[in-house]
Amino acid sequence: MKSAIEKAPHRRMIGVSLGARTTAEAAAALQEIALSADIAELRLDFMTEYDLPRLLRDRPCPVIVTNRPEREGGRFRGDESERVRPLLEAIDLGAEYVDVERDSTHLIPDRKSSKLIISYHDFQQTPRDFVQIHRDIAAKGADVVKIVGMAQRLIDNLLVFDALGQSSLPTISIAMGEAGLISRVLALRYDACLLTYATLGTGERVAPGQLAVATMHEVYHAEKIDGQTAIFGILGREAASNEMLADLNRETREAGLNAVWVPFAASGSDDDGLADVVRAYRRLGVDAYVVLESARQAVIPALDELVSRGPDGQVNVIQRADDRLIGSWSPSLSDAFESITGRSAMLPRVPTHF
Repeated sequence: MKSAIEKAPHRRMIGVSLGARTTAEAAAALQEIALSADIAELRLDFMTEYDLPRLLRDRPCPVIVTNRPEREGGRFRGDESERVRPLLEAIDLGAEYVDVERDSTHLIPDRKSSKLIISYHDFQQTPRDFVQIHRDIAAKGADVVKIVGMAQRLIDNLLVFDALGQSSLPTISIAMGEAGLISRVLALRYDACLLTYATLGTGERVAPGQLAVATMHEVYHAEKIDGQTAIFGILGREAASNEMLADLNRETREAGLNAVWVPFAASGSDDDGLADVVRAYRRLGVDAYVVLESARQAVIPALDELVSRGPDGQVNVIQRADDRLIGSWSPSLSDAFESITGRSAMLPRVPTHF
């Protein structure tokens, strides 16, 4: 198992971003969020009307209040002073967190008892200077740094983990899009991680690639992920099904292992090659992969050793041993699970050829 990441421990939160349109919708959603998550984000820029005093007075859980402008992927159009006015009101009303963009921090002169999230969003890419942007935001006096990019390939997620790994401040760091899915789960391994975002599973997602909060709990057991959680991957050109992931994660937790299975879906293109992904993720310390049929030949160049092969010389299991990657063949997913974890399991919902 991977050793703990050395930061002061705290409980990571699962937050739900609200795309509600009205005060009534938001108030009802807050009641639901309080049952399944730790904190709610009120996206005022999604709302056609809102009664902020009512929403904050009766809130059943902590909240983040933001009013995102179009320039950073939000829907607010208009004057900056008008946009920031409800954020100042939220501070006066005692909101736990207020989120403001890094180029607007001068418009928040006094955060009072609220914590200030200073944020940056790039909906086109995950910037190469991701860590430096994080440091620049931290220097602006943030209580929480939020930095979000759009993942174009699996390797982009490593920039998110780099930012979390070096942070001395609570941080929200995510790669958006389908290629960034693993960042929403694995960010929870870092003690700097304040929270990861999910949706209620109904209504509009407020950012690309968000998972439903039920999926975070039922598929990934997100509330149990910490700095000592080992990473097991399912590697292929296609994403593993939620059924497969749920079965593997359930069996792993029931076996008493602190580990999480996540999907590594690489396109196989020149900038997202399967062997390149395996090489790049060595530094994250992925403990093992189950390799889907679409990747069983392509990953071989990334391996240090082969101990067995299946049909046509394929491998469907990769394990890390003393920083070496060892490839092998297992006749079924249950056999692969036992090889990786040392525990037996019955995985009835997964085809025998997986």
